[in-house]
Amino acid sequence: MTIPIAIFGGPGSGAVVAQSLRALATAQGGVRVLGFLNDVLPAGERVSDVPVIGPFASWATLAEDVRFVAPLHQVKAMAARAEIVAALGIPVHRWTTVIDPMSAVAPDAAIGHGCFIGPFASVGPGARLGAHTVVRAGAHVGHDCRLGDFVFVGTNAVVCGFGTVHDGAYIAPGATIGDRCSIGRFAVVGLGSVVTDNVSDFQTVHGVPARERSTEQ
Repeated sequence: MTIPIAIFGGPGSGAVVAQSLRALATAQGGVRVLGFLNDVLPAGERVSDVPVIGPFASWATLAEDVRFVAPLHQVKAMAARAEIVAALGIPVHRWTTVIDPMSAVAPDAAIGHGCFIGPFASVGPGARLGAHTVVRAGAHVGHDCRLGDFVFVGTNAVVCGFGTVHDGAYIAPGATIGDRCSIGRFAVVGLGSVVTDNVSDFQTVHGVPARERSTEQ
């Protein structure tokens, strides 16, 4: 049985997920990319040679066997994007998690529904990831970490052991979260930053070591 998967989005993260789905289909079979659901691009337009099949709301018209993934994360818009995903009202059983065949996920790691683990990413023993969380290519989530719902861990970012990243936080590419540090809800950690202390809810930090961004910058 081959499971058709529709991706919310298109250019950017949607195309990245489509690439991993193609790799899965080649390596293991059992899945295929049905197309993109997109509220901007017209049906029939192609993104990375994958067709747009309709707007977001059209998910309800698709066959019951279709599964969904929504890599809609965007810096400075995480709360709004999380609300969009929740407002779709898609039953939990229809979300799928996409784990690229070139990733390394520990057997005892718990991955929530609707997640995406990119190529060459790794998720360590005892880690727990909430729903709709993304770990992009080359990123590492260390042992015994706890990531909430709709978290984004960017390319080559590192969350060290026993770290906690709360709902909707955005960890930019190349950032490092130190051992046992906590990143608050909808916080943002900037490109290449090194976090050595806890970050509060909705706080934006950057630099080495990471500090709160001045509102004047």
